[in-house]
Amino acid sequence: MSPTATLAAHLAGISADTVPAAVRDRAGLVLADTLGAIIVGQGDAAVRETARRHATTAGPCRLSGTGLRAAPPMAAFLNGFAGTALELDEGNYPAGGHPGIHTVAAALAEAEARNAGGALLLDAVIAGYEAGARVGMAARLRPAAHPHGTWGTLGAAAAVARLRGHDAATTVRVLEVAASLGLATSATAALRGGSVRNAYAGMAAQNGMLACDLAEAGITGETEGIAAVFGRVVGEAFDEGAMVEGIGVRWLVTEAFFKEASCCRETQGALEALELLLSEAPVPPDSVAAIDVETFASAAALAERAPAAPIAGRFSIPFVLATRIVRGHAWVEAFSEAAIADPETRSLAARVAVREAPALTARLPAERVCRMALRLRDGAVREREVVGTPGDPDRPLPDEALREKFRRCAEPAFGQRWEAAWRAARRPDRLADLSALF
Repeated sequence: MSPTATLAAHLAGISADTVPAAVRDRAGLVLADTLGAIIVGQGDAAVRETARRHATTAGPCRLSGTGLRAAPPMAAFLNGFAGTALELDEGNYPAGGHPGIHTVAAALAEAEARNAGGALLLDAVIAGYEAGARVGMAARLRPAAHPHGTWGTLGAAAAVARLRGHDAATTVRVLEVAASLGLATSATAALRGGSVRNAYAGMAAQNGMLACDLAEAGITGETEGIAAVFGRVVGEAFDEGAMVEGIGVRWLVTEAFFKEASCCRETQGALEALELLLSEAPVPPDSVAAIDVETFASAAALAERAPAAPIAGRFSIPFVLATRIVRGHAWVEAFSEAAIADPETRSLAARVAVREAPALTARLPAERVCRMALRLRDGAVREREVVGTPGDPDRPLPDEALREKFRRCAEPAFGQRWEAAWRAARRPDRLADLSALF
């Protein structure tokens, strides 16, 4: 059996009978956390304007947290767009990206269109996560490529295929079509202020749904096209054995990380170091002479001191640290247009230096280390080193912390109904219908 056929057979067989309870529980946490990111992201100005142009009040799919509806492909797009707009969605280190939003964006739309129950939605989330994360784990993308919008298309397609009840043979065709429907995404777009990056996951969710439609219509993909596309086109190499190694035993959804701040994960080691220093004693912005950060290569690349737009601020260690000190948090409002333009914050960001320490890069992937020296104008130097970030698989956040994050995301749109939505998303196996999620 080919690697793609092995993967497809695994995905087609996912159910409550084949997936351990602990895995289903973790997938419910991914679903709930991703739903929260989608709900709060619906409030982003660009997402609202796009929804105004393309959503309706009468489509088959509800857009969670709004009074709008859309056709399934547009609902999938808007879910993915909203869910990445504020950089609050979960991610996965082995996959090298964010499998959850690509999967959940498409799964929610398809489940709505099919009036599916919660158990089948959860099956689809697990299948989509496995497909996207396993392809991501096996691929070595070109350095210029952003992972959003690439292998996530296969995750979205797998989720939709599971909701439609496709067998293994049909799922192979779906995956091979989906392999050719990913995007050519730029890793530097966000760093330069290009918020088009926020559309990548939405396009992947939409194209994953389209892959199912095309496969059902008789369109065929390239035989073993996953390896072709991710090994030679958007990627430099692809390990087919790694894609299926441990399948059915190692569930990548259990290795998800979760965020508490509205910024890129690679900024959050420095953010945690700062939080620990601030917990010891407050630091007024004008007391800071300089902040020096040493970290591993991919985090050190986020060194822009004068971000051009909110998305660039979310991908800037200097700005993340500065806005946290000035505003007292790193939640959504800390990266608004006004926050990005604030002279005090920009002045402080200009005093932050970030550099790679090759010795720390060498400690990857086992350890993700960040060192900080906070230099005060009175000559004092306060230092901190952190390994990993709260929310990592080996440093899990308690359910209560993620519940509180969900409340912050959903309460403005849902009111007191946020808690019922959290419970429903957290334990979807119990849902006969999905109304509580919308």
